[in-house]
Amino acid sequence: MALMLKTEEKQLVLKAIDDLGRRVTVADVAAKTGLPVLVANAELNKVAAETQGHLQVSTKGDIAYEFTPGFQNVYLATGIKKTLQDIGKKIFDIGFAILRASFGIMLVLSFIAVILLVIAAILAMNSSKDGDRDGGGLDFDFFDFMIFRDLMFWGSTSYYPPYVDYNSPSSARPAAAKSNFLHNCFSFLFGDGDPNAHLDERQWQLVAQVIRKFHGVVTAEQIAPYTGADPKNEDGILPVLVRFNGVPEVTENGHILYTFPSLQVSASRLEIATTPAFLREFPRQFTNASADELIPVYILAGVNFLGSWWLLSQTFRPGIIQDLQALVVALVIYGTFFVGVPTVRFLCLQVINQRIEARNDKKKEAASIVNNPSKDLQLKLLEAKNHQIKHNQIAKNDVAYTSDKDLLEQEFDT
Repeated sequence: MALMLKTEEKQLVLKAIDDLGRRVTVADVAAKTGLPVLVANAELNKVAAETQGHLQVSTKGDIAYEFTPGFQNVYLATGIKKTLQDIGKKIFDIGFAILRASFGIMLVLSFIAVILLVIAAILAMNSSKDGDRDGGGLDFDFFDFMIFRDLMFWGSTSYYPPYVDYNSPSSARPAAAKSNFLHNCFSFLFGDGDPNAHLDERQWQLVAQVIRKFHGVVTAEQIAPYTGADPKNEDGILPVLVRFNGVPEVTENGHILYTFPSLQVSASRLEIATTPAFLREFPRQFTNASADELIPVYILAGVNFLGSWWLLSQTFRPGIIQDLQALVVALVIYGTFFVGVPTVRFLCLQVINQRIEARNDKKKEAASIVNNPSKDLQLKLLEAKNHQIKHNQIAKNDVAYTSDKDLLEQEFDT
């Protein structure tokens, strides 16, 4: 469970902040609690990030942290909220798995029920006309047997040969069937998941790469294209300080730089990965299934929807369908649901993708600020470059102790 439990160190820091009037420095907290300066700094960064604290810089370049009244309640509320979100996510995942397994089967079963009831209704209508097959009724040729066979065995023994692109090198052998009817039903109804499910992981990877790219010293403007924070708001970098054990420093010109010595130590040759200008979120797709794969789903959903509503109209006439009105109503509800949910989801995806694009535009704009810096930002970036930390590579011949050898043996080796 992801509840942010108060460790002993964090309890001391929270109490010290409150006792000192909610405006403190790292030295204040270290002196008040007796904690090591590094521990006090790390815990103070965590509390500031979790309670939306603020960084303040004095005219002499010293950094203070300010917290709003009731910040401890904000901390507790944040932890409870995150816990409830995690519980809700687990419940949602379980329900989602059940839906994945059930809706495709239910679609087939409801399709069979609709077809059988339609046949029964047609037979009842025909028998009521004393065997006169020329008078009215629904043409049964609509429900062609070959269509049923293709629908029920789609993707395994399809009647139609697969499409072959003879201009493609892969046309030398027939393509394996990729269609899975139950999966396609689920995909049509609920989609195929969030393409940004690992967005946090991508974000922290890029942030770490950027920090290493600029040799352990960065500015808030350089990190903003990857976190989505306001480049002008230094508070947005607090979570980065917490995660990578960073330290804020103030230059002679009053600019705040962030140093990350821990990320400049490696046991192998440091290779700087190519990083994109900003972290782009992927738009949500309605479904990853192809149009051809969805054809049987469209047909079954359409037959369910139209057929159930036609059956509902027949329940007002005397006959066998009238006695099954409850079943017909259930089929109408399910058929409408199966068509309505994707329709609503499609409309919602338009709004979601607009918001994703807006966030991408915001991060893209933040990247343009760094690529076309103002004079003040140029000076700030130059100061960051001058404060770069030398990469520390731990070579094998620099190792003083290793756990794979006995200590006494290593002393004799030296």
